[in-house]
Amino acid sequence: MVNFAEERREDSSRRVVKLARRLARRLARRFHSLLPEEKLNRAFWIFFTAAFCFDLGFGLYFFQFNLFLANSHFNERFLGIATGAFTLGNVAGTIPIGVVVKKCGLKPVLLFCFVAAPCTGMLRALILWAPAQIGASFLFGVALCCWPACFAPTVAQLTTEKNRVSAFSIVFATGIGTGTLAGLAGGYLPGVFAGAGGKHLAGGMQLVLLLASGVAMLGILPILKLQVKPADEVGMHHVRIFHPFLFRFLPAFALWSVVTGSFMPFAAVYLQKQLGLPMRHIGLVFSASQLTQFAAVLLAPLLYRRWGTITGIVCTQIATGVAIFMLGHSRETPTAVALYLGYMGAQFMSGPGLYSLLMARIPDAERSTASAVQNVVSALCQAASASVTGGCIVRYGYSAVLSGNTFVAFAAALVLFVLLGSRKKDKAIASVVSMSST
Repeated sequence: MVNFAEERREDSSRRVVKLARRLARRLARRFHSLLPEEKLNRAFWIFFTAAFCFDLGFGLYFFQFNLFLANSHFNERFLGIATGAFTLGNVAGTIPIGVVVKKCGLKPVLLFCFVAAPCTGMLRALILWAPAQIGASFLFGVALCCWPACFAPTVAQLTTEKNRVSAFSIVFATGIGTGTLAGLAGGYLPGVFAGAGGKHLAGGMQLVLLLASGVAMLGILPILKLQVKPADEVGMHHVRIFHPFLFRFLPAFALWSVVTGSFMPFAAVYLQKQLGLPMRHIGLVFSASQLTQFAAVLLAPLLYRRWGTITGIVCTQIATGVAIFMLGHSRETPTAVALYLGYMGAQFMSGPGLYSLLMARIPDAERSTASAVQNVVSALCQAASASVTGGCIVRYGYSAVLSGNTFVAFAAALVLFVLLGSRKKDKAIASVVSMSST
């Protein structure tokens, strides 16, 4: 009887072991499907190191800067003026920087960015005279626009058709993760630098801003080691400023930028006023949203491999529209928070696909200008969307505005599919980025 019981236990143990092995094999296959189809090279990881320094430094900087001005006796009106000066500089410098990239190549402009942006950031932190602060904000915007003009073309040049979407996903996900780290550091370090009593909090914030600029400047070291093709080798002279593909890509991208720029600036206010969440809970929700974005961006290649790039983007845009509509009509706090997290994940999941789509259809010599045009369109649409959304919320309420966002998200998906999403075009782009089903 005892032997029979022992045999049963051994048989059960063997079944458990077999089940565990089977589960481990499935998880291994699933994890392998997340990896790039082709190994990323050393040059990409060098650029990744520079991007990490940039994201961490300026993530901390932007988290802290407006709080620093507010604690330095500047009111909200001045904060708006300074932000407007920064945006104006960013938009004004984007196209000229794209032209400079075409003539000089990516590496010189990247080096300029990693010197000029931290230096003007330090200048903003040290000079508190209002007119000088506005001028420094404009210069800061000009310096920072070098990054989006160079980022996507550099990743595209350092990757192949088989691993490009995965590379964008890795860089985007890391940027989100460093944003979470920057938020935690930004809430802790000013008090440490200000002293135990915290009487000079603005002084502590100033030191954090200088530290953040220094962290971003560390990206110079990997950029110096980076090997990218010079302008002459990729034929960056005498090429078109506006590639024909942009005429089909930008209408859908502009509509999508309206969606991404509408609700995001008011998310914290919505969580506080509509859902009644206390500030400490809002911080937890935002941290959870960062983790959701991180996971969504890393999982994006799975979607694009299975469905193709354009179909995958359309799916994420429709999912975003559905989530934002349900969020606007939700009355239960746990459900609303879950929908908010789903909205954030679906929205950020489209990023790797959109960037890869643009870079796959633009020749190497014209990618910097195309990226610059894309970022100008995004900045203008998001700024206009945020301005209009604020007035609409006051007049019509959140439910109506979020329902409008749903309509625009569906319109963006429809326009993208109509202009680029025929079965033949989707198959061509899917083969370009090697998104075949595994």
